[in-house]
Amino acid sequence: MLRVENLTKTYRGAARTVRALDGVSLEVAAGEFVAVEGPSGCGKTTLLLAAGGLLRPDAGRVMLRGEDPYALTPEARAAWRAAQVGFVFQQFHLIPYLTVLDNVLAPSVALPSADGDKRAREWIGRFGLADRADHVPAELSTGERQRVALARALLNRPALLLADEPTGNLDPASAAVVLGHLAEFAKSGGAVLLVTHDPLGAEYAGRTLRMAQGRMLNDKC
Repeated sequence: MLRVENLTKTYRGAARTVRALDGVSLEVAAGEFVAVEGPSGCGKTTLLLAAGGLLRPDAGRVMLRGEDPYALTPEARAAWRAAQVGFVFQQFHLIPYLTVLDNVLAPSVALPSADGDKRAREWIGRFGLADRADHVPAELSTGERQRVALARALLNRPALLLADEPTGNLDPASAAVVLGHLAEFAKSGGAVLLVTHDPLGAEYAGRTLRMAQGRMLNDKC
């Protein structure tokens, strides 16, 4: 499903240069849930952004379902992301002035669909938020906000879910709910790549990798 090959990415600033990715390679198969652990600043988020077509690497290649997003025009790559990739972030990135329903529908801007509204309401109901559809994010708990973000990520039936510390702001019960949904997505045939500091995340994953200083180390299990 997902293959990244020898990715490198360097950030250059006035005071220092940081090699965030240093020849990183990995594969995530359909139906697989892979977690990546590592200290802050080791390159985990950079890896996710590159894998999702949001951050062009300096070298190396990203392939999802046999297609390289960086070979596409920016417009085509945006449509590719909307169709193939769902993102879930620690800070939720919900639009504060939009309702739950409109936040979940946000990916349909890049990939319009005649049944988008119906599917959005189905996901909202599935995540136990039917009575919150007309609320804005400020009226939700942190756990509810993350469920909205997950519903948004799943709206367009992506092949791949990329999750960046999705349980970082959640209590253990809410974290277990979110991780359980990620595991369910993998069991249904999707691919999940999770980066996390939370030991609970590794418990749900089928395989755990570790990063350090921009490099991928051996599998932990």
